[in-house]
Amino acid sequence: MTKRPAHQKKPWAVLAYTVADDPGHSLDATVKNELKSLCDAADFGQVSIAAQVDFKKYREGVFRGSLTSPPPESRDFEEVRAEDHPLWRKILGGVERSTVRVLVEQEDLNAAGAGVLQDFLQFGQKECPADRYVVFFYGHAYGPMGLYYDSDSGGDNAKTLRLNELAGSIRKGGKADVVVFRDCFMNTLECAYQLRSAARFMIATQSLAPIAGIWPWRNFLRPLKSGTESTDAARVIAEQLGQFLDEAPNRGPFAEVPYSLLDLSVTLDLVAPMKALVRALEDARTDPRRRSAAAAALEGARIGFPDDAAHPGDPALIDVPTMCDGLQALERDPVAAPARALGNVVRGQLIKWHHTQQPGTYQGVSLYYKPVTATDFERSYIQSQDEESSGDAAYYRKLTLNRRTGWHRIALKPLAL
Repeated sequence: MTKRPAHQKKPWAVLAYTVADDPGHSLDATVKNELKSLCDAADFGQVSIAAQVDFKKYREGVFRGSLTSPPPESRDFEEVRAEDHPLWRKILGGVERSTVRVLVEQEDLNAAGAGVLQDFLQFGQKECPADRYVVFFYGHAYGPMGLYYDSDSGGDNAKTLRLNELAGSIRKGGKADVVVFRDCFMNTLECAYQLRSAARFMIATQSLAPIAGIWPWRNFLRPLKSGTESTDAARVIAEQLGQFLDEAPNRGPFAEVPYSLLDLSVTLDLVAPMKALVRALEDARTDPRRRSAAAAALEGARIGFPDDAAHPGDPALIDVPTMCDGLQALERDPVAAPARALGNVVRGQLIKWHHTQQPGTYQGVSLYYKPVTATDFERSYIQSQDEESSGDAAYYRKLTLNRRTGWHRIALKPLAL
């Protein structure tokens, strides 16, 4: 048997992990178009691509492929018998070429499982050796509570891929330069801190991520060439995404879709001011007047609802800069100084770029803060009705940010309760 030649190392590679297998809105059609757009946009002298897709409709397997040089032609997807599995063939043409590999896993893998993600990332780095990597995630998500849902998966992780599992899979698969989320509510301090040793930069939204619009991959990939630093590539991707979302049809039906670029190397600087803020808020619980004032500031940082097209957020999240401003305004209270210090780190260092279509609402990054009203509980996508049975509370306490700062003592027991 002739040994397959090793692929040439490129300056960049894009590893795309998409999960449409979810009890909610089917993403099959948009996933197909997104993947085609990504492949059509690539300059294969500079970039290689690997992708894995778990479709909702095609139940016979998980599709995985790599592309390291241009195909002879590019075709669109068409409806086919699932057992034929020609999806990559339709996108790439001529799968018999050595530069294209397609794999189909006949067992319906749990795409929300850490091992499956880790295996894909290792596959991607082996098939697409590169100096730098962009890792792209696409699918349903629940912010600090995790990503995806695989209805046929069993075991302890059947509901979501938790943030600690996400970070561990990326780290074991090889550190990413830029992680990009087309997933709802992923722009949180919990996610940023968990990914600090797995990636350099993170691009994500605080709100719902619209299904509308195929992202402008040609613009995203243009800076991915020899000599381009991660900082520059991340900023170009973020800025191009912001311009894309400024066009109303690309963010429909939402009035705004905020996105931020976070520098994950800064996350260690969050620990000291957050610990101090937690201590001050805990102390405020003992004084009814202080507690009431601090609670009002925290409640005032909740922005949006999933069913609100004007502000498509979630009531289980608070905007961190808004929270810091509200607490800092309590000038004589001990909460003011740590809130100011935390706000300075978040605004001045962590957030490298932030864009939304309605300035004054979302300010750049969120935190989990348990809802306190029945309406907020009912309308939240993130908040479980029973944290203990779902395992959400126990999981959340163990997130690294919470273990380092104690924020869970505030988040799981809001001051307004």
